[in-house]
Amino acid sequence: MEKQRWLYITLLKEFLLCWVQFKRLYGKYRRGELCFSDVASFVDDKDPYSPMYYLKELSHRLFRDRNDKVPSEGMLLDLAIGSIFHEAMKLRENLYQMEVYRPSFESFREDVSSSGKRLKEEFLRIGKRAEKGVKEGIQEIKRLFSNTLEQIRLFMIRVGKGNPLFIRFIVKEEGLLRQAYGKRAFEGLMAELFPQGEMSQLKESAFVFMESMYFSEASKLWERYLRVNPEDQEARFFNLYCQGYNAYLENRFPQALKMWERALDIISGVKHLGGYLERIMEISHKITREAFEHGKSKEAQKARLFLEKVSLKLRGGQDAHL
Repeated sequence: MEKQRWLYITLLKEFLLCWVQFKRLYGKYRRGELCFSDVASFVDDKDPYSPMYYLKELSHRLFRDRNDKVPSEGMLLDLAIGSIFHEAMKLRENLYQMEVYRPSFESFREDVSSSGKRLKEEFLRIGKRAEKGVKEGIQEIKRLFSNTLEQIRLFMIRVGKGNPLFIRFIVKEEGLLRQAYGKRAFEGLMAELFPQGEMSQLKESAFVFMESMYFSEASKLWERYLRVNPEDQEARFFNLYCQGYNAYLENRFPQALKMWERALDIISGVKHLGGYLERIMEISHKITREAFEHGKSKEAQKARLFLEKVSLKLRGGQDAHL
């Protein structure tokens, strides 16, 4: 189940990347600069690393090649992605006709035979159909992308609130989401996901990362929050807690204790500790024991003194002298 959830996130990201790439292609089309090689790098029915091919296959894997019942919104998304792929392939072929074949048959001299004349007339009709196909095809792809983008927005609003994977995706891929939706639509999406505003979004997202053990990402969010709210002692505590925990996970034990000691110094301004001190104490015990086992007496002594300070804080006593 966890793997499938990650695949959903991957699908969303790949769709947005394809949309952003298509917007660049559409811009070139509007300027009269679009050529076959541009579209060939976007869609190919043989290259598994082609953006649209990869997206189509991932969508089929999630929604089509399954034994269980597929939700209707999944089926709709798969149909939309498949349609975009096939329209893009037609656009590719029409551009090839215009770029490769049309210059060749337009350069033919008049043939004396009636069959040669008929062939040239047929070639000209094919060229006109290809030109019309490019105009109609690129607009159809744009409409399909736009409508699917709206479906994905509604999907993110429905499942994103409080969902650690989606929150992480939204925070990490903010730049991509802004590119895909534009400033106004992106801010609207954020307002619906986080109705209390941007600062609430940062705090909620930071806690989601903390619960999922992504302490480095959580710390970055607390840093952003503190740039706007530097006097928030609770946020400062949680930022130091995350920095310390991340240092511990990277086996930088002295740095972990240093961050947590700074966190203890501002603990009087923190109302909602909710087991964080207990967790600091638990890990500090491990650090102390490991330092003793490896003969690092100086580090072990510092860790032991830090444990005394944490213990006093938990009992509501005065700071131990370090």
